[in-house]
Amino acid sequence: MNRITNQMLNNTMNYNLQRHQAEMDRIQNSLSTGKTVNMPRDNPISTTNQMLYRTRLTEIDQFLKNIDETKSRLDEVDTSIQSTLKIFQRLRVLTVQGANGIYSSFERKEAAATEINELLEQLVAVANTKGATGRAIFGGFKTGTEDQPNPFVPVYQTLTAGNQGDAMIGVEYRGNTGLVKRELSKGEYVEVNIPGNQVFWATNQILTSNRDMSAYTASSNQVIRIDGTELNISAGDNLDIIIDKINNAGLSVRASKGGRNNMILESTTPHQIWLEDAGNGTVLRDLGLINRDFPEPPNNISPTVTVGGMSLFEMVITLRDDLVRGDQELVGGRDLGLIDMTLDNLLKHVAGIGAKQNRVDQMARRIEQDKGNVTELLAKTEGIDYAETIMNFKWLESVHQYALAVGAKTIRPTLMDFLK
Repeated sequence: MNRITNQMLNNTMNYNLQRHQAEMDRIQNSLSTGKTVNMPRDNPISTTNQMLYRTRLTEIDQFLKNIDETKSRLDEVDTSIQSTLKIFQRLRVLTVQGANGIYSSFERKEAAATEINELLEQLVAVANTKGATGRAIFGGFKTGTEDQPNPFVPVYQTLTAGNQGDAMIGVEYRGNTGLVKRELSKGEYVEVNIPGNQVFWATNQILTSNRDMSAYTASSNQVIRIDGTELNISAGDNLDIIIDKINNAGLSVRASKGGRNNMILESTTPHQIWLEDAGNGTVLRDLGLINRDFPEPPNNISPTVTVGGMSLFEMVITLRDDLVRGDQELVGGRDLGLIDMTLDNLLKHVAGIGAKQNRVDQMARRIEQDKGNVTELLAKTEGIDYAETIMNFKWLESVHQYALAVGAKTIRPTLMDFLK
């Protein structure tokens, strides 16, 4: 039988009392913080889950901010296109009136020309719209610099017909085809802009090279870009192979071979075709499509290329000039048809923006639900049950009081106590 001494009883009692106090301190900390885990060592698995949930909540909060920004950007684009629609609705009224011959010579040559020039100025202003951040919304990645603040640059010339004075004769697009994207959920991106070379274009564009390429073969492996999409051209590829690669790339551009073994590119949706030779490549220059002296877009099409198609600005300028000349046949035929085509194209862009807005709204609701679910999981993982915790604290407090009472009776006076 083991010998039990007073010292052993004292040590055991002190150990139990300290254990109770440590446990009471832990529960008290839980009550004051509302958390089951205050240090990782308290529950490593629960701590890991809490970190994952908090990381997810941080991601969700950023996605919600991205959604708010996306809504604002899409609203800006939608408002600008709606303004463009109103301009063209007024242009259609002027076109119908001009085609019916109800204008006098003065009204046709001066009044109509004056109003159309004002509408042209307004159209350029809409195309150069700055968003809430002060950046051009239709310039692609070129959102404006001090030297070139606007993506659309009008060209003026003094016109004597109709006493127009300095009037717009053209507009150059100096932005690019960059698509600005925002991540609204993990791995899900939405484009928040439309490049100006798509929105402000009236008809399909046709680029016809006038160079015979029957004997052409690519000298090395090279890369070309059409509307921002890269295509790999292998050494030895001839004109037919290059045409097949373009047509199989899923682009809104169709390639074909002309009767003189020349390259023809035609857009399948109204936009300005964007051509680039990537790196040190020269394929598009060799095919006679890109200007060798100015190979970088925009406005880098070779002067030998026959260009077909009109931008919105060119179409309005053509309408103005036809009205000033009094050519009712062109006004009521070609020009009216072009305006109707433009209205259809603008409505397609409005529908596309509306579809994106609906998608963003759906994603916002889904992410809000995800936030609620993750918050609930986090609360269950790290939060305490106050009623249960208080009950445990009271129970431990009672046990501690009983231990103190028992200890007071267990510890007997020693001879040393009597000698004091």
